[in-house]
Amino acid sequence: MTHVSKRRLKKIEEKELIQSLDLVMAKISNGLEMESFLSSLLTKTERIMLAKRLAIVILLKEGTPQSNISNTLNVTQATVSRMELFLEAKGDSGYGIALGKLENEKILKEFKNLLIKVAGYSIRAAGGYVKPEII
Repeated sequence: MTHVSKRRLKKIEEKELIQSLDLVMAKISNGLEMESFLSSLLTKTERIMLAKRLAIVILLKEGTPQSNISNTLNVTQATVSRMELFLEAKGDSGYGIALGKLENEKILKEFKNLLIKVAGYSIRAAGGYVKPEII
């Protein structure tokens, strides 16, 4: 869980800081610059956590069962359920924007294919149908 300081900012200061972050991120249009920025801003664990959230949303939108997502991404069933409830409650407008940006990108197609391949392998392996292998 992310650590939040007990010393709270005033609401206006918090809003201004978030707007500054949003502005910086919006101005970065190069993948290498974004990778460098995110590597400086976030720990490896935080980046993995965010990447898993995105993967959960993609797999949910593809109709993958929650148990398969949980096993594939090595997250708890509760995490997948929480993400699905979040999507139902708040809609997928934020994720929809991200997915829309990637819709025509080769990387999203490759990412989806990898996730589906890993999910299929995990299901077969869990059932004892395949020998362990590196994908």
